[in-house]
Amino acid sequence: MDRVTGGWRERARSGPARLALLIILSAVPAGVEAGLVRAGGFTTTISLAPHVSAVWPYGTFHDLLWVLVYHRSWAGFVLESLAAIAFRGLLGAGQTALAWPPGVARPPLGRLVLRNLGFAALLGALLSPWAALGIVASEVSVSWYLAGELVPLLIMAPFLQRGGIVPGWWRGFPPAGAVALSFVNVVTLTAGSALLWWSPPSVTVPIAVLVGGVNGVLWRFAVRVAVAHRPVRWRRVPVTPGVIAVVVALTAGLGWVSVMDVHRQERTEPDPILRLEDLDAGHPVIFLAGYDSQYGGEPSGRALPIVRFSYRGSDGAGRPRPYLAIDTHRSLPAGARMLADQVDRVHRATGRPVALVALSEGAFIAQVYLRTMPHPAVDRVALLSPPVRAGRVYYPPRGADTGWGVATGWELRGLFGLLSLADGLPNSADEPFVRSLMDDAPLFRGNRILCPERGVRTVAFLSTGDAITVSPDLRPRVPVVEVAAVHGLLIDGPGDRRRLAEFINSGQVRQHREWDYAALQWAGAAWQAPALRVPWNPAWRGVAGRSDHSFPVNACPLG
Repeated sequence: MDRVTGGWRERARSGPARLALLIILSAVPAGVEAGLVRAGGFTTTISLAPHVSAVWPYGTFHDLLWVLVYHRSWAGFVLESLAAIAFRGLLGAGQTALAWPPGVARPPLGRLVLRNLGFAALLGALLSPWAALGIVASEVSVSWYLAGELVPLLIMAPFLQRGGIVPGWWRGFPPAGAVALSFVNVVTLTAGSALLWWSPPSVTVPIAVLVGGVNGVLWRFAVRVAVAHRPVRWRRVPVTPGVIAVVVALTAGLGWVSVMDVHRQERTEPDPILRLEDLDAGHPVIFLAGYDSQYGGEPSGRALPIVRFSYRGSDGAGRPRPYLAIDTHRSLPAGARMLADQVDRVHRATGRPVALVALSEGAFIAQVYLRTMPHPAVDRVALLSPPVRAGRVYYPPRGADTGWGVATGWELRGLFGLLSLADGLPNSADEPFVRSLMDDAPLFRGNRILCPERGVRTVAFLSTGDAITVSPDLRPRVPVVEVAAVHGLLIDGPGDRRRLAEFINSGQVRQHREWDYAALQWAGAAWQAPALRVPWNPAWRGVAGRSDHSFPVNACPLG
């Protein structure tokens, strides 16, 4: 018996046996999560399953996305966070121990456990703001927020990879192997996610197990790179804290400047719309600009065939009032009521059916108007950069002590406050626009914004930049024109203007799909936050069309 036991221990200490155990330890959690997600109907979240056993920091980021969406109280948030830290620390210690190279003295297992538990807690606190940006990306479905989540994570990953493995991980530059490994892990997780989406449900668990096993191989490489006896550049300098500080500054500064540049472009976006060369003057058009747009009362925004929608309504003569960027922060139902009034005025003045051209937030307002109010005067709607699959998460109002995402709401309030200081606008996680989008989320989930409305012809111009926020199984039931552009910047080329004018004039449009839109959908699916199930949220009871179109995503709702 002693010989058998001793032989097993010797084999377990050998390289092949330890690698096999490491692969199993990494594969099983991924398979278990995939099975639970599939059994629970979380079809839009299956892509996160392989991340559960990924190398630092991707595994911790996976945990944060789940915890930030799926907690209902402060106590639940604390308990789930502690459970996530314990799981991540124990799993990381086991993976590190099994991946430790032979011939190199390994710390005792107890020390590895404590080291990994501490690092898991530190990493969770460090990455939480970027995970919160991922929550915003799932709520508004705009690519800028997902980019704000991913780019900093990818920059910091090589510097964080040695944490939990060796002491002093935060000093010096990471070895070249760590940088390469971080890139490879992103590729494998992204490819594995795409494979999960592409494959039939019967094989999703085996695929998740396979990708999880690949994580085990990468763990082996990560540990060997970290403990290799090679000189580390600047080994006495706290490089990692400096990199994190730079990333924080870039996120709060340069990243938001980029978003503001788009907002400034949105403010001038009507000009290409107003230059539609072939537009039929007999078909009136109302143009709804996007978030943070503004209108100074220019005559070009008042004259038919195209008039501006005003976020401050119409004056006594029926002309759109000038408005400021802050006026776009009002609630979506309030905007829909003003749109209904303006449609009625234009229709009475012309006696003709009205077409809507709605950009970004304007698409939300048009959606609320069409789904909840009578609209006999509207016969055509063109959606420009409509936020597809928005409203996937939730957090309660400021005064609530419980509710899904209660802690996430307060973290976002802090982040929005910092961004307000950066851009000079009073952005708020509780502003009426955000609150109405949160409260009426079932109106925007699944395919809703790309579903036809009875008696109304619809076309959607989708920017390829936003594809990373849209899961791959998008099934639009209206014509789609995919444009190689970032969010909010679409109708600049003469070809796209001709398509838009053709649709307004005739109600017809030639559908145009781009290969890169689909490619970005597949790539972005691996990094999207899980969606909150509609039936689980009491705040969504009574919302029109509240059936859960994200679990699974399928045909447009009836009625």
